[in-house]
Amino acid sequence: MSLAIFYRLTGEMLLALMILSCVGALSNADEIDEDSLIDGTIDVEAIASRAEDAQRADRRFMQARVTVQSARGAIERLIAFECWNDRIERRSLIRVLAPASDAGVALLNLPPNLWRYQPEMGRTQRVPRSDFSEPWMKSDFAIGDLIDPPGEPEDDEVELLRVERPSEGATGARSYVVQYTPRPAASAARGTRVAWIGVEDGLTLREEFYDARGERLRTLQFGDFRSVAGRRFPHRWTAIGPGKKGRESILEIRELRFEADFDDAIFAIGNLSPAPAASRDPDPNG
Repeated sequence: MSLAIFYRLTGEMLLALMILSCVGALSNADEIDEDSLIDGTIDVEAIASRAEDAQRADRRFMQARVTVQSARGAIERLIAFECWNDRIERRSLIRVLAPASDAGVALLNLPPNLWRYQPEMGRTQRVPRSDFSEPWMKSDFAIGDLIDPPGEPEDDEVELLRVERPSEGATGARSYVVQYTPRPAASAARGTRVAWIGVEDGLTLREEFYDARGERLRTLQFGDFRSVAGRRFPHRWTAIGPGKKGRESILEIRELRFEADFDDAIFAIGNLSPAPAASRDPDPNG
């Protein structure tokens, strides 16, 4: 072999080794970024704010249906409702449309007060804020899942627990696993919450809620993301309670509007009774 050929082959080998070394370094750096705990380079506050902004506009209206299914898949209950959320004033109203026996039941959140109207009683009552964690309409959703958004990022201490990859063989993307612990001023009605937030898109994919003893209360899973007014929003929510293997409640959004124009009268206590004549078709199958 001539000396020139030897030097050429040696140079090509060195170049190949350098490329492989760089690729390996990049791969290792990516693993460190994904699997290490907070090292000062990941802004967990920014992650929380991005997730909050991705799913909540200043004002939102939605009409939806909740199906409560038994462990064997039998439908136990169908509930149709409409809901108004005002993020700016932190007000919200939810009114049941069906079944007929519950039509007109309403909850109005005017912090620090929560009001409930029961048509059969014909009166409005103040509800303890501790009831936010109670089941809504005999479903696996809590009152607070619908009537009271989780809160602004500044209401909680946020901690990045880990960056999670899909299990082997599963589809999906990486998720930040973020824990929200209410600050003392906001802790009366809420416990600790752990959320799985997409690394690439900032969308909340799953949430787990815990009480003060660390016992899991329920799990929410979000899917069927669709674009509405420039936002990707989950149109299917699944709630799973503790100790109810196989039972779940599924919320399906039928109508969704962001930045909707609200008449302030919507959030007036006097608007709870009677139910407005303009309410939509209460057929839960519609």
